[in-house]
Amino acid sequence: MKVEVSKLRTAIGKLLEHLEETGHGVVEIPVDFYWSIPAEKIYDAYEKPTELTIGQLSDDWAEIEKIADGRSEPVNYALVWTAALLRRLGEQSKG
Repeated sequence: MKVEVSKLRTAIGKLLEHLEETGHGVVEIPVDFYWSIPAEKIYDAYEKPTELTIGQLSDDWAEIEKIADGRSEPVNYALVWTAALLRRLGEQSKG
């Protein structure tokens, strides 16, 4: 599978616009910690994961805010933090 970044950007933009249009311009997230599977294990669908780590949405958001505000340079790993936030937004604001 190949992912075209420009199409992904367009789709994510449309999804975020949809959130705002449906009254979710600011989303209160009542949870903070989540389970995370290490990157080297998460895509091995044939092996049940035995290692779990803890992620924190507030930490993820703090890093993304720094990038948005220009206090930090973008890094590719920030997509992982963004993914955790987007997942929770999708789970919480179904529609």
